[in-house]
Amino acid sequence: MTHNLEDWANYAYSLAEKAGEKIMHYYAKVQTLKPEYKEDNSPLTDADKAAHDIIYQGLVQYALDKEGPAPVLSEEGQQFPFAVRQTWHRYWCVDPLDGTREFLAQNGEFAVNIALITQHEPVLGIIYVPAQKLGYLAWRGGGAYRCDSAGNRQRILVQSPPHQPWRVLVSRHCSTIQLQPWLTALGETTLDNRGSSLKFGALASGEADIMLRLSPTSEWDNAAGHCILEEAGGAIFCLDGQPLSYNRSGTLIQGHFVAVGDKFVNWENIFKF
Repeated sequence: MTHNLEDWANYAYSLAEKAGEKIMHYYAKVQTLKPEYKEDNSPLTDADKAAHDIIYQGLVQYALDKEGPAPVLSEEGQQFPFAVRQTWHRYWCVDPLDGTREFLAQNGEFAVNIALITQHEPVLGIIYVPAQKLGYLAWRGGGAYRCDSAGNRQRILVQSPPHQPWRVLVSRHCSTIQLQPWLTALGETTLDNRGSSLKFGALASGEADIMLRLSPTSEWDNAAGHCILEEAGGAIFCLDGQPLSYNRSGTLIQGHFVAVGDKFVNWENIFKF
């Protein structure tokens, strides 16, 4: 199974690179794009759609094994009712352009996310950063890696023991009011605001110690980074201390969570879960 996962990860990474190239085509003319806005007021651009098409077409007929292809759940694709999704024992979970607001702001902090979910857990994760031509990939039991534009891969690990003062990652759009009680619990900290799933890559690479996600996100925002972080030695859990899981209800929205590098710290004591 591990060998198959590595093959599937390599294939998914190649799709993410292709999608990233297409995204950068639109990035060069981003000021001419006219985004649409979805019901949740999040933007949707031609770059999102084009990246989705590349990834979807690459996965929907990709036979993983004798069972054939896995279903594809993409932010920009068909949204399946839970009555259908609950029959899946595995599926691809895709955000073809994570960080569309950052894409439109031209700050480079956007990514392509691809994960394979099996029995409610991510077992393969890809994050590709088109503006930097680098990425991260991981598969269950195989470790986590940072990949440069030349195709070189370097094994990554979280920082353990944590750095002092704590290095804390938060979204660019995180509310200061929400954040303050958490920073107070930690004591002395340095704060780093970043967009999209780049935060997972930084945490998994040992560039930070904690990531606080204090606003709702969707499964496709987190699944790839979740796998990468765990394979680098970290952990992710909900505010009740329970693990983050996938495809367990009618909603794809996930609540607030904490991601950490050193999973052996007594986080429950620090944050009083």
